[in-house]
Amino acid sequence: MRGARKSSAVRESHAGQVNLIHAGVVFLSKDLRIRLENRLAKDLFGWTEDRCLAPLGEVLSTDSEEYQLLCRIVAEDCEYRDAVVKWEVGGAVRHVLLDSFVARHAETDEAGVYIVLRDMGNFALLNEHTERVERIATIGRLAAGVAHEIRNPLTTIKGFLQLLEQRLERADMLDEIAYIRVMMQEIERVNALVTELLLLSKPQDMAWTDVSVAELLAGLRPWLDEEARKRGVETVYDVPADLELQADRGMMEQLFVHLARNAMEAMEAGGRLTIRARAEEGRVELEFSDTGPGIPYYLFDRIFDVFYTTKEKGTGLGLAICQRIVADHGGQIRVSSKGFGTTFTVSLPKTRSSSVRVIQQRQSS
Repeated sequence: MRGARKSSAVRESHAGQVNLIHAGVVFLSKDLRIRLENRLAKDLFGWTEDRCLAPLGEVLSTDSEEYQLLCRIVAEDCEYRDAVVKWEVGGAVRHVLLDSFVARHAETDEAGVYIVLRDMGNFALLNEHTERVERIATIGRLAAGVAHEIRNPLTTIKGFLQLLEQRLERADMLDEIAYIRVMMQEIERVNALVTELLLLSKPQDMAWTDVSVAELLAGLRPWLDEEARKRGVETVYDVPADLELQADRGMMEQLFVHLARNAMEAMEAGGRLTIRARAEEGRVELEFSDTGPGIPYYLFDRIFDVFYTTKEKGTGLGLAICQRIVADHGGQIRVSSKGFGTTFTVSLPKTRSSSVRVIQQRQSS
């Protein structure tokens, strides 16, 4: 009885100590039976069953790199310290710091290896996100610093051009008036570019309101249909009349314009632009699809970078602005392209409270 009590106490002490560790702990025996020692280990291995002991082949696919790595560790008695390992289980990709210790199990005394896994999240995405944030912050500081210096001279030039236009109208100099108007358009384009840079530089003051997606689209239809007509593009709209969300209406209009323009510019000779919207479990999903040549998979990570563009006349700001608008609403934007045509899908919380909650969670993580 004394031995049984001691064994029980050892198990309880061992389990309690392991659960205090902020890492996944497993023990892998020489016969490839794995013990998932704590809750974090179960999470990392995607193991949902109550039992903690199972053949390794039941916990991980025998074809996976993770399975092969653990087999090699136990077969060769490998001891690692702070090894960065890509860990892909259940479709989730993350990176872990791996430590391994050749030892005998604390309870069963069987030979094997203790493996400790500390979740670093998706390290590659985290690194890319950090670099993107730093680039945007640099651009933001630059934009904020030069916006005043650029806009003041432009305002002066625009004012004198307007006076000159009035004099030319009185003199009936039509050709010269046309030149003046081209210059005015270019000034507006520079102003718009500065505005877009400022939009990227910092979070905007949100004017939250109830937005009807169908009404918002109807307000943009004259511009959309005219742009499509000039490019020979067919338009298809599939938006429920009663679909609403809480958002900043002006930002939503910018989002629609940028994504629709991006889709139309991707189709050089005709094609079809499809805009769909639907409700999806407390969220609103927006889809912008084109029938262009598609986007190579290796460019997916770059298309949202500031100033990255494959177009001759593009500024490389449109998709970066879309991503910022979506993020400011607590949403997500993703792209899919399978060799022919591209679809951008925007997923937004339906209510302001949900949007704010998502943003706060991101800021605290």
